[in-house]
Amino acid sequence: MSASVTVTNARWFAVRSLYLTCALVGAMGSAQSLIDNAKAEPEDLITTARKLAISGHRAEALKMLDQRLDERRTDSDARVLRGVILSWEGRYDDARRDLEMVLAQHRDHGDALPALINVEMWSDHPERAEALAHDALRRDPTNPDLLLARAKALKAMKRDHEAVDAIQRLLLVDPGNQKAAEMKSDLGDELRKWTASIDHSTEWFSDGRTPWQEAQVQLSRDTAIGSVFARFDRANRFGLTSQMVELDAYPHLRRGTYAYLNVGYSPDATLYPQTRLAADLYQSLGNGLEASGGIRQLHFGGNIRIYTASLTKYYGDWMFTGRTYLTPDVVGTSRSGQFLVRRYLGSSTDYISLRIGYGSAPVEVTSITDTQILNSSSAAVEINHAIGRRFMILGHFGYSYEDRIGISGLRHYLADATAYYRF
Repeated sequence: MSASVTVTNARWFAVRSLYLTCALVGAMGSAQSLIDNAKAEPEDLITTARKLAISGHRAEALKMLDQRLDERRTDSDARVLRGVILSWEGRYDDARRDLEMVLAQHRDHGDALPALINVEMWSDHPERAEALAHDALRRDPTNPDLLLARAKALKAMKRDHEAVDAIQRLLLVDPGNQKAAEMKSDLGDELRKWTASIDHSTEWFSDGRTPWQEAQVQLSRDTAIGSVFARFDRANRFGLTSQMVELDAYPHLRRGTYAYLNVGYSPDATLYPQTRLAADLYQSLGNGLEASGGIRQLHFGGNIRIYTASLTKYYGDWMFTGRTYLTPDVVGTSRSGQFLVRRYLGSSTDYISLRIGYGSAPVEVTSITDTQILNSSSAAVEINHAIGRRFMILGHFGYSYEDRIGISGLRHYLADATAYYRF
C-alpha cells in the first residue's frame, strides 16, 4: 500500500513538473516568437513591444525599445511607449524624462501628453498635471480628454469649484460622456460641505424603571484641515433633564496622521459632566492598519480620567477594530474593551456593524449613569444607509447585561435612530 502510494505520487509530480515546464517554455517561446517576428519586420517593432508589455513581458519590451532608440533616437513612438511602460513599472522619473523629450519636439503629441499627465497624477503631483492640461487647452479648448484630465487634477487638489467648471465645459462639448457625468455627481457631493443631523435614543431596563430618553442635534462642516462638529445633547432620566453643548474636530496633521479633539460643557451638570475633554491621535501604519491612543477627562465634581487605545485593520470591504479603555481610581485600574466588525456594502456610507463590549466602560462614557456600571457584557448592531446623495439614516440596536451600583443582573436595551442631511 505505502509503496503503491509513493509510486503514484512520484508519477503525479513527474507529470505536473512536465506540464509546468512545457507551459513555461511555451510562454517563453511565445515572447521569443514575437521578438523574432519584430526583427524580421522592423516596422512592426512598436506593435510587438506593446503586445509584450500588455502581456506582462515588460522587460523584453523595454529591451526592444532600448535597441530601437540606440539606432534611432528621434523615434518618438518608441520613446513614448518606453515612457508609458516605465510609468506602469512605477519608474516615474525615467518615464517623465522620455515623455518630456518627445513633448519638447511635439508639445501637443497625442500620446505623450496624456501619458505625462498620468505620470504626474500617479506620482502625487496633480498641480503639474493640471498645468500641463491647462496649457494644452489654450490651444485645443474643446478637447474632451484634456478637459477630463484637468478636472481630475483639480479635484485631487481640492479645487472642486474649478473642477466642476471643467466638467461642465466637457459636457457642453460631449453631452453623452459617461465619465464626466459620474464625476459631476461626485463633485456635487464634494461641494456639499455641511451636514445636519438629528438623533433620538430610548433605553429600557428589565427592572421596570422609566425608560431613558436622549436627543441630539448636530451640525458639521468639512474644512480644508478636517471636519468640525457642533452638537447639542438633551437627556431625560430619573425624572431629571440635562443639557450639554459639545464641539468635535478631526484635524489632519500630515499624510496618514490625524487627531480627534472634543470639548463639552453642561451648564446644569445634572446628568452630563460639567466639562468633558477628549483627544486622540490616529496614525496609519501601512498595509491597511491604523493605530490610535488618547485620553478622556470628565468632571463630575471630581475628575475622571480614561485612557484609550485602538488598532484597526481594513481588509477589502471589511473593517476590524479593537479598542480598550483604562480608568485608574483609588482602588486600582478598571479595564474595558470592545471589538467592532464592519462590512461596507459597496460604498463608504452603506455598512452594517457588529460591536461587542465588556467591562465597566465598554463604550464612550458620556453621562453620570455610565459611571455607575461596575461590569457589563454588551452587543450592538448598526446599520447605515444612504438615500440618494443627500440623505442618510443610521439605526443602532443594542443589548447589555450589567452589574450597576445597587443592582446586579440588569438587562439593558437600546434603540437609536439618526437622520442626516447634506447641503
